[in-house]
Amino acid sequence: MSRRSFAVLVFVLSACGGSPPSVGTDSAPIVNGTPTGKSYGNVGAVMFDFAGDGLDGDDWFCSSTLIAPEVVLTAAHCLEFLPADAQIYVTFAPSAAEGVATAIPAASFHFDPAYGHDTSNPHDIGVILLPRRSTRGITPARLPAAGYLDQANAKNGLNGTTFINVGYGGDVNATGQPIITYDGVRKSSVSGFMALEPNWLDLHMTASNGNGGDCYGDSGGPKFPSFDPSTVVALTVTGDANCKATTKDYRVDSPSARAFLGAYVTLP
Repeated sequence: MSRRSFAVLVFVLSACGGSPPSVGTDSAPIVNGTPTGKSYGNVGAVMFDFAGDGLDGDDWFCSSTLIAPEVVLTAAHCLEFLPADAQIYVTFAPSAAEGVATAIPAASFHFDPAYGHDTSNPHDIGVILLPRRSTRGITPARLPAAGYLDQANAKNGLNGTTFINVGYGGDVNATGQPIITYDGVRKSSVSGFMALEPNWLDLHMTASNGNGGDCYGDSGGPKFPSFDPSTVVALTVTGDANCKATTKDYRVDSPSARAFLGAYVTLP
């Protein structure tokens, strides 16, 4: 499976009265995308009734991770286009369509007010607050300590490391002109380490390297290091437009991300 950010594409298509187009269904996804089933049950789809006709399986638009019993982590660009009083929902079902009936209405949502002002540090991080006791039975993912990835990368320690992508976003064919398909099913794939920047985790998702990745609709979803698959270290934010080469993910162990998150959760 290939999954990537840019919720805006899904938002525009949904707002126009339907789900993103399912075309090229005979195309194989990038590589090794696997439906998670009950695994990664703390990764959820973010939903909004775009057409005002009741929530349905087409109304998901981003991915997210439960990081505390009442706090869901996602990307700022998943939230900033919504009206301030928008009623959004989160479902932790293995598919968005399955989760419509049990989707949890959010109490509120918030994103970093510094979002979008600095390309080197986009502050692309947000939270969705859920009602008390609404996520009973779901174990939240852990947040990393400050500088977690820097410490792991000391003396080139991340070279050769893989990261697990989880989200509900699109698939793309491995060869030929990119054709993106959507089924709203939570899937996982694996990407290889490329580089670490102060605010970014850069990963390879090139099929020739045996990697998967992320695509449209995976915005806000987590990156888990394969050596610590319960700790979310970065958020899916951006990458190449064809969902085939690289993914550039916003670190949650950086000082600015921690400054934002500290208002909503107890940090390690």
